[in-house]
Amino acid sequence: MFLRLRARLAKALSDAAGCDVGQAEASLAIPKGQFGDVASSMAFHAAKKHGKSPAEEARELAGKILLPDWVDYAKADGPYVNFILSDAFYSQLLAHVLNEKERFGMGQKKQGKTIVEFPSVNPNKPWHIGHLRNAVLGDAVARILEFSGENVERIDYIDDLGLQVAQSFWGYLNLGKKPIGKLDLWLGEQYVEVSRRFESDENVQKQVRELLKAIEHGESKEAKEARKLVESCVAAQYETAFKFGIYHDVLIFESDIVRTIFQEGMELLKANNAISKETEGKNAGCWVAKLQSKEFSGMESPDKILIRSDGTATYTGKDVIFQLWKFGIIKSEFAYSRFMHQPNGHDCYMSSHEGRKMGFGRATRVINVIGMEQAYPQKAIREILRLIGFAKEAENSIHLSYEHVWLQDAKFSGRQGTWIGYTADELYSEGLVKAESKIKEDVVGAERGKIATAVASGGIRFALLKTTPEKKIVFRWEEALSLEGDSAPYVMYAHARAHKIFSKAGEGKPSAKDLALQEKELLKKIMAFDLVVQDAAKQLRPHLLADYSLELATAYNKFYNACPIIGCQEEEKRQMRLAINAAALIAMRNAMGLLGIEALEKM
Repeated sequence: MFLRLRARLAKALSDAAGCDVGQAEASLAIPKGQFGDVASSMAFHAAKKHGKSPAEEARELAGKILLPDWVDYAKADGPYVNFILSDAFYSQLLAHVLNEKERFGMGQKKQGKTIVEFPSVNPNKPWHIGHLRNAVLGDAVARILEFSGENVERIDYIDDLGLQVAQSFWGYLNLGKKPIGKLDLWLGEQYVEVSRRFESDENVQKQVRELLKAIEHGESKEAKEARKLVESCVAAQYETAFKFGIYHDVLIFESDIVRTIFQEGMELLKANNAISKETEGKNAGCWVAKLQSKEFSGMESPDKILIRSDGTATYTGKDVIFQLWKFGIIKSEFAYSRFMHQPNGHDCYMSSHEGRKMGFGRATRVINVIGMEQAYPQKAIREILRLIGFAKEAENSIHLSYEHVWLQDAKFSGRQGTWIGYTADELYSEGLVKAESKIKEDVVGAERGKIATAVASGGIRFALLKTTPEKKIVFRWEEALSLEGDSAPYVMYAHARAHKIFSKAGEGKPSAKDLALQEKELLKKIMAFDLVVQDAAKQLRPHLLADYSLELATAYNKFYNACPIIGCQEEEKRQMRLAINAAALIAMRNAMGLLGIEALEKM
């Protein structure tokens, strides 16, 4: 609803200031405190244009602006023009929120499809907290985009042809050990041992590389057996994913990329002169992409090898072909079979040797959630798309990068096994214990377990999402499970408070009159929800919703403490406060849902 109000105010401002509507809209914000309900900084721009002071310009704008409906009056406060909204606006806001409920803040359906690829963890180890940041970030972005109206497809890329998989498969065949417990953890621990042998034993190196060749030959006995092992490992990894509410639509296996679409993709690159075969120098015999745009200027060796001299494809080579498929540029299609039925009620599919054709891929935009260290390969992929004439697809290839995350005094390496003791499963288990210890003793049985589960998962998710992706994170339990603020439990507790009142007295009547400061501040925060969703979707920044959730919970707590509801003797005011309480409940629940945090009714 605020987006409609903002559009009306922007039109009135642009008419009064003689400026572009977009510029007027960009000047509007929701201020804190009693400086107005909506404020404009347009006077700063207009003052430069007319040679006046911003304060003088603000006074003139406030006097001549033709106010739209829902606005009582405009006033100048220094260099700002502040707009005071009418009681009728807040009454309509309450009615709108109570009517829309889970649809409140939802955007209109958009054309096209957005693919979000995450977390693409090697299928021979368990997730650690670094992988979890990728997964939670990708999942939250997908949720936000879907809520804002986009058709979203969640893809996971499974690297089943890597040396790591060959090493793990060699250990599975030769170490004489049987899998015990959760397969991804067992494989990861074994991989550490195999890596040590591989680095020190030439015979092991030879056997592993021979096994790698056999695996790359998709019809071999070894390839089929390795594929089964990989699928089982991914299924174990997804047990972890489900604990955090993370789900996918389809898994694309690297072996199927090589078998099904790679040749067509390479022929397309060759036909468009995007790659050339080197005849001399260190890259002799390799197919190389010449990256000569300004983005790569100054680099000592900007060229990117896609196919090595021995005929094998590099990671970037396969990633380029996969990106072409995501956009529907490659016409060859995968076959798919069902991988598993997920707890969210939806099936997850996988590319397969056998199966049926389905409508995956063919996106208009692709978001790859990959660490910051992959910035150069991702730039190379975009440049290659431009070289073959797909500038629009290059522009719509988004690298959503993120920094590393670790626990205090803990960094992670798959080969060295420094993740052991710090897996995402172990983090979750520790969270359950810590969360359970904070629950009141009179909460028992299944309810106690439900609360602990939601708080552990939500606390971890929020701690990984509240920071902008470009910043490093050091995870601390005392922050993740705090009830004092800047955490999921703080937001969850505010929601439970609001639900308790709602369950006792209902949602009241959506009217607004003689609003107290805390009532208006809470309504202003509710009003901002659709704007925050729009900005988070546009910028691909879930932390904006985390910030909003904290501010909304704080505004609600101030309202709760200052404005009694159940005990209010004035019936009209009581009904209004019940409506505000119900609207806050809806806004909190919707915001938490976009972050993947369960909105508990009791804590």
